[in-house]
Amino acid sequence: MNTPLTHEMDDKRRDRITLLLAVISCFTVMNIYYNQPLLALIGHSFGVSVTTASSIPSLTQLGFGLGIVLFVPLGDTIDRRWLILIKLLVVSGLLLLVGLAPNLIFLAIFSFLLGVFTVIPQVSIPFAAQLAPPNKRGRTIGIVMSGIFAGILISRALSGATGNWLGWRAIFFAASVLMLILAAVVARYLPHSGRSTQLNYWQVLQSLPGILRREPVIQAACVTGAFLFCVFSVFWSTLAFVLAAPPFHDGPWVAGILGLVGITGSAAAPIVGRLADRKGPAFTLGVSIVIAGVSSMVLVLFGKSMPGLIASLILLDLGVQAGLVSNQTRIYSVLPAAYNSRVNTIFMSSYFTGGAVGSVLGGAVWDQFPSHTALGWLSAALMILAFLLHIGLQRRIRAAAWVPEVAADQAMSPPPKTLEVQSESSR
Repeated sequence: MNTPLTHEMDDKRRDRITLLLAVISCFTVMNIYYNQPLLALIGHSFGVSVTTASSIPSLTQLGFGLGIVLFVPLGDTIDRRWLILIKLLVVSGLLLLVGLAPNLIFLAIFSFLLGVFTVIPQVSIPFAAQLAPPNKRGRTIGIVMSGIFAGILISRALSGATGNWLGWRAIFFAASVLMLILAAVVARYLPHSGRSTQLNYWQVLQSLPGILRREPVIQAACVTGAFLFCVFSVFWSTLAFVLAAPPFHDGPWVAGILGLVGITGSAAAPIVGRLADRKGPAFTLGVSIVIAGVSSMVLVLFGKSMPGLIASLILLDLGVQAGLVSNQTRIYSVLPAAYNSRVNTIFMSSYFTGGAVGSVLGGAVWDQFPSHTALGWLSAALMILAFLLHIGLQRRIRAAAWVPEVAADQAMSPPPKTLEVQSESSR
């Protein structure tokens, strides 16, 4: 029996589906970040430099950005449940290939492809946004984002500890099995979403530049999101090197354990979402940039001690998480729900491009100036620029007194179809 899921459905049903999407996002986003605490081990295994090893997470994130462009828009044209299920199976195979990589070239190729297909969290976010009424959208997105950030941070702890005891390949073999288990859970419990537009795939892709060109709020979110995740990647892509150098002399497992500390930031996501619903996401975005900037100065001043490093980490994760929730609350309020996947495609492409740039910048700066101070000043400069851009873009939005334009396909698209609570097993 099909039961429609609309904005008026009861909160318990919506919360269960939202929680499931958060769990899916948590376990799948881990695949992108397993390699970061393992860079020293990977570099030693293949006999390459710090800069060369840091190219692996950069390629993974670039692949993720490409995957967002290629695959996330499909969420507006086909059932998101099937999209998630198929990708889980493909990702399982790619994780196995990463673990078996015989040299750095194959590792780079398989890591890039892993990033391309691990876009499941970015399919889950518009799925959740479609479920939520406008006055609860920030909270709903915050819950899913908590799952994503928890996955990012837990992945580092798991890969760091596993790499320290079993070598860098073991975590990818385990993750391959985990994806198969998750595929079974999705097939059993995740409801169908239906399609939200009558456009075909190529028409959907062709509509992306026009959406970005017309919507200044989306433009602003892309800019600030890219800067925030750039700084996030500067820190995390070099943390293993910082910890391996004086005065710490620690292994990759410490980098992984520190990732668990950052969960305190992800726990604040639903709170940030509720605050964005009340005060406005532009306000919480400005606060998040300031917090990330303070984190950078803490790293400069106190990064040579473990308490200082931990304090910087907590502030950074809190600021980046708050900024991401704020931006996504903004972008899903601009256009109708039928555009959710395309809007998310545009935003997250810029977001992870910023992350890839941050990984490269962090590795290059560390290679030339191997100190936490240099990394902190780099991050601080980026956050000052981000805050100035945020202020300028907000003034532009207010001065333009913009009116959201609906893309040309609105007349061709019926209202978004309601979700069907019918898992495959119930048919």
